[in-house]
Amino acid sequence: MEVILISSPSKKKNEVSTIRRIFEMGLSRFHVRKPDWSLDELRKFLNEFPGECLERIVIHRRPELLTEYPFAGYHLSSKEQYLGKQVDGTISRSFHYLDELITSKEKLDYAFLGPIFDSVSKQGYNSAFSASELRSFFVDRQKLRVELPRIVALGGIVPEKVRVSLSLGFDGVAALGGVWGSRYPQKAFMRYRTAIPSRSGLENSSWLEDIAKNGKKDSSNS
Repeated sequence: MEVILISSPSKKKNEVSTIRRIFEMGLSRFHVRKPDWSLDELRKFLNEFPGECLERIVIHRRPELLTEYPFAGYHLSSKEQYLGKQVDGTISRSFHYLDELITSKEKLDYAFLGPIFDSVSKQGYNSAFSASELRSFFVDRQKLRVELPRIVALGGIVPEKVRVSLSLGFDGVAALGGVWGSRYPQKAFMRYRTAIPSRSGLENSSWLEDIAKNGKKDSSNS
């Protein structure tokens, strides 16, 4: 079970130092999504991170930065054109409909699916799926032995929803409002970490770390 942190779309006080501390606390992936920032603003922000942090950062919406920084990967919006082999690292995408996820032929390492629960950070952004249809979706994937992409729950992910997401079948959760809406983001992130059930062996291994160790899979269209 992975916890992925998404940046606040707006600037936060002591943002870089907070994120660096959260990396030290065990964050595997940080998604930088700043849709209203200019390229220069993003560069200034990214330049404050050392290389070991950049290697765990996934960038959104700015493919032109892929050649400038040693990112962990690139994340596609639900409508963005597939980049395939242009990405040296993981490639992921957001989905808002199960049908689109089921019929996608893209080679993705993981996918965000949401909103799963009522959003913490977006007013009126409510759950779009029932628990029964999500369970059926994951049961069918298991029957067909579908391993990729890994599916990450997005939307309304507070620490109390981590175990619920795991029970539904998700491989991870993406946190945003539950961390950045807190006065103490570091403590909030740790609540996500401690919400993951303690397991042993392969069940407790990090699939994000496995991807990094084994290298990027072929990302050509099939």
